[in-house]
Amino acid sequence: MLRLFRKKLPHCDKLFKEYLSPWYSAEDKPEMTRPDMYIIAGYEGQNLDLDELQYLPEELLQEVKSAIDIVTNAALQDYQSIKESDSISLALLDEVDRFYDRAAVAQIIKDSDPKDYSNQYLISVCEFGATLGYLFNQSIEFGWLYSYPYFNSIIVHKETGFGITVFDWAVKKFSEYGIEDGFAAKYQAAINGIEDYKKEKNIGA
Repeated sequence: MLRLFRKKLPHCDKLFKEYLSPWYSAEDKPEMTRPDMYIIAGYEGQNLDLDELQYLPEELLQEVKSAIDIVTNAALQDYQSIKESDSISLALLDEVDRFYDRAAVAQIIKDSDPKDYSNQYLISVCEFGATLGYLFNQSIEFGWLYSYPYFNSIIVHKETGFGITVFDWAVKKFSEYGIEDGFAAKYQAAINGIEDYKKEKNIGA
């Protein structure tokens, strides 16, 4: 017999506040997810040099870069049980997205202690976000703008200044807000949307 009602997952902002917000510094502690895409403050209509735009001190910058690399590699290894793959791909993203359905996410939340930095919810979100970031970063048009903690980092499209909040996308995936969005399609829609914007604004012509 089909269940007529399914228990909803928590909202993405509630989960962000519970699982991610505590790991920010006390003076800069966001309590909700950011928009999926926005034009970053440092964009002035010219192609961005992300090396010049990085604002973290060098030692912290290297620490954050390393953390994202580690999480990306961990994601690929952890996803082998879902789909054997030599590298991160859009097909792998789609398989992982389908695997983490409503029941799987509900169980992860149930088993995760937000006071534990190594809880499975935070790990799952960060691995999914790093996977998205890796895919965007395969194009030279995109690059990381690093931040601390590392899951505050965003992907930036250099020509248009669009920032893409890949780790916030991941929180939304692992919540009622985005559990059924389809993230391979969402990734492609972001790419297409930027291309349409470039044509509309005659950027890069």
